[in-house]
Amino acid sequence: MLKIGLVFIGSLLSLIFNCYGQSNYMSSGYVSLIIKGASPHDLKKLEVDGPFMSDPLQGDRPVKFRSVNDSTLLLSEFTFGPASVFFRMNGRYLSTILLPNETNFINLHVTDSANFDLDYHGSYKEIFDNSGLQEKLIMKMFSYKPIVKKGGAKFTSEKEFTGVKMLHLNQMKDSLLKNAPSQFLRNYYSKLIETYQITPLLKDYKKSLLTYYKMTGIEDKKEVNLPVRTRSYYDNLITSGYLDSLSLLPSGYFDLLLTIQKDTLLEFPDILKAGPVIFTKSLSKTFKYLSPDDHNLFYDMMVASAYINAINQGRQLSDQNLYDIIAYFKNKQLSSYILHRSDISMFSQKKNGEVFFLPFEKEHDDVLNTILEKYKGKAVLIDLWATWCGPCLAASPAMEKVKKRFENRDDIKFIYLTDETSDRNRFYELTKVLKGEHYYLHKNQFEAIKKRYNLEAIPSYVVFDKNGKMSQASTSPDNLEEVAKAWIDKVLSY
Repeated sequence: MLKIGLVFIGSLLSLIFNCYGQSNYMSSGYVSLIIKGASPHDLKKLEVDGPFMSDPLQGDRPVKFRSVNDSTLLLSEFTFGPASVFFRMNGRYLSTILLPNETNFINLHVTDSANFDLDYHGSYKEIFDNSGLQEKLIMKMFSYKPIVKKGGAKFTSEKEFTGVKMLHLNQMKDSLLKNAPSQFLRNYYSKLIETYQITPLLKDYKKSLLTYYKMTGIEDKKEVNLPVRTRSYYDNLITSGYLDSLSLLPSGYFDLLLTIQKDTLLEFPDILKAGPVIFTKSLSKTFKYLSPDDHNLFYDMMVASAYINAINQGRQLSDQNLYDIIAYFKNKQLSSYILHRSDISMFSQKKNGEVFFLPFEKEHDDVLNTILEKYKGKAVLIDLWATWCGPCLAASPAMEKVKKRFENRDDIKFIYLTDETSDRNRFYELTKVLKGEHYYLHKNQFEAIKKRYNLEAIPSYVVFDKNGKMSQASTSPDNLEEVAKAWIDKVLSY
């Protein structure tokens, strides 16, 4: 009886914890993570790369650990809902989820640079303690090859295609998650896989279908032979699982919402002009099968992300927009977060200093010489990047180490260039993290610089000596930290 009683109490505590955690999923506030060393020397023995963070209404972005003192680091960011965080410590991948209005702690004890112990205190200790498993899972997910039969007939409908893809997705989950340590981790990892696999299917139907045909040995490069895509394309992809707040946990959730918004097939209206009620009616044309309730989780997050997307594009909310947001959302934490993001965006766009937003007239393509003239007599490293570019963001920790190496020199400048394809609000947010001077250019100006130095992709880097002569132009070099240091040493030695 005692054993049964203990099991019951354990189950009850787990239920209470899960209910509490999920209630925090729909709250806004500061998430906090504190790393505390056992001695003042512990942090000096470690290299921390990252961290990166995402939440249900912001995509992946680099954030910062602030050095409180010799033995304490602090990460604190304002979010809506759970924030997914990952970083590396001396090469070890670490990941967790932070909830608004909670503080999580990592107690650190270092033996030497290769050996250290981490004791995590927070709601999602289980995710943190299994960080290595999550890293392996992600790597296996991107290399996973479904079992397909060679040959066979072409699909007669887009719904038939998505049915097969979801079958393969479930096979992937069964294969990768069969040894998951707990049911919670299995559910969490399942949502993670689902979000990352479904988004590409929504972004490019034609590419996804032709890729499948190629795997089965069917050649079909003529678009006219593909099944016509209709709204029913979503029936197998966006399921009732997106009514569960667990769907908010994966880091790719916000990108999934934006991908749906950008689908021209669904004909979503401009939310700032149409308002949330009409926008929700347009949602119901495709997703009515999810729920008869117009205020379900998926609808609310789609409406909220539409407002956030408009704010990120640099658009200001009118008094009518503000009224609509306050009146529409039953969850006042959600409406307050949207208004907060609007205020932050307006404040950021008024700032000057080291951020230059569309500083040149659009008709002037050749703006690089004007930029370089400002730094005459100094060496310059230009970083061409974009907020949507994963490799660009992944390269940022290496570039931060390069900048730290030369932080005491005043004869080298680090300049970041991006263009109108970058999300404006995320651009402003990232300028607070990426040290240097930032230029947000018109697309034709950015492309002219890439063309001038035969750069076909990003991230790309161009280095100039103190006389303004180009010394190096490269795209995504291996061992970026060491290579970039060598580039700069070379131009500073002239």
